[in-house]
Amino acid sequence: MEETSISAAVGSHPSPNRPNDVKIVQTLLGRVDPPLSIRVDVTGAMDWKTLTAIREFQSRFMKKPDSRVDPRGRTLGHLNAGFVSKYIHCNLRQQQLLHREIVNAQRWLDVVIQRFNSLDDDAKGKVKNVFHIDADAPMGSVWLTLLRMAYTKLRVSLNASFPLQCESTESATGAWVLLGDPTGTMHFSTNYFKMSASRRTETMIHERSHTVFGISHAGMRGAGELNFGIDPGDDNGLAKEQAAKNAYCYGWLATALQPGYAPQGVGVITVTPRRK
Repeated sequence: MEETSISAAVGSHPSPNRPNDVKIVQTLLGRVDPPLSIRVDVTGAMDWKTLTAIREFQSRFMKKPDSRVDPRGRTLGHLNAGFVSKYIHCNLRQQQLLHREIVNAQRWLDVVIQRFNSLDDDAKGKVKNVFHIDADAPMGSVWLTLLRMAYTKLRVSLNASFPLQCESTESATGAWVLLGDPTGTMHFSTNYFKMSASRRTETMIHERSHTVFGISHAGMRGAGELNFGIDPGDDNGLAKEQAAKNAYCYGWLATALQPGYAPQGVGVITVTPRRK
């Protein structure tokens, strides 16, 4: 079903509250399931009932409701759905694909954890290349335990329900999160849905690690996205401390440890020199 849009914000000051936009929001508020405690009349005029209804609806998914409905915002997305959904501005096909990629990411992380439990030479080499942990060195087992715990935490986080928001524009990375966003909302641009299945799954793991660990792309020059191209299992040139705080590394190792993984020889990524 096509979403209903508004031209400008509706709700608390300084929202423009254009009459046609207010009517749209009032109509959508009346369709919410389960129904709100207050009945809103469709008048096109902003009143205390409409403000209260917006706030009540937002309280179902926001800790601090702001009584404001913005174009392309979460509140309007949920109002269009008629209920609070983890999918925002996503059509049915996008919802199905995102659901499948979350399941795939869960399976990939299960494989990673299993391989940590029976670490062979192949897995040791990839852990060393990506996270620069030498399994056979003194303290290697301690670092491996910490990394396994991190992947377990990441896996558990995918059991939780968090907002998945589809955007109408393209982006360099296909998906992103906003560091510090308490909701953990993951945003997906139109080109995410054109990626290969394996790249989508890796991206899902990468972006979730930003939220779970509160990390960025340590060790990379700039944001580190535009020159992406290193094979996931190759030596990435990062220091151990950098790798632990780089979201790419969690996606890279998860990719490299999957059955049937093979290097593609696709290039290199620019990083800062490794500290000795």
